[in-house]
Amino acid sequence: MSRADEIMDVANHFILERGYSAFSYADIAGEIGIQKASIHYHFPSKANLVQSVVGRYRQQIKSNLALLDGMEGDPQEKLTQYLNYWEDCLEAQATDICLCALLASEIPILPDEVRSEIMAHFEELTDWFTRLLKESKVPLQYTTADVSDEEMAHGILAGIHGGMLAARTFNDVGQFRMIKSGLLHQIHPAK
Repeated sequence: MSRADEIMDVANHFILERGYSAFSYADIAGEIGIQKASIHYHFPSKANLVQSVVGRYRQQIKSNLALLDGMEGDPQEKLTQYLNYWEDCLEAQATDICLCALLASEIPILPDEVRSEIMAHFEELTDWFTRLLKESKVPLQYTTADVSDEEMAHGILAGIHGGMLAARTFNDVGQFRMIKSGLLHQIHPAK
């Protein structure tokens, strides 16, 4: 593992644990056992570091979505697999939520370059959900009347991330499971 990756791993951990504002280069240096100057060598500013962490996170999510896209099966099953992934993460540790969901709560104080990465993440996810809904071989019907695929995709995005935040708040994966169940019951084959 490169030093830059090690720094990003520790920064990722601190972001999930404390948020953007509550960690410093001194914290990272102390955790790794290096000088702050070593961090500045790889990441001249905190904004640059967090942008890199979020960019790497986005690439990991894109790779995971590509794996789901490569699976056989109905798009609804792919959505279920996506939800299962997050349920498993939250089961292991209820504070292990989407990095971008956590940072989104701090949008007003984030530097523009970090904000742009987070917005791009949510746009990519919403596009993926929309595509899944449109690609379904079985026409879908939503419990909520007169909702477009794109509107439903936004609802899925909000539900998933709201469920993560509830699980984190209550330290209880059951909070996410309730949201997951509700989302999957909202989407069903048209009659």
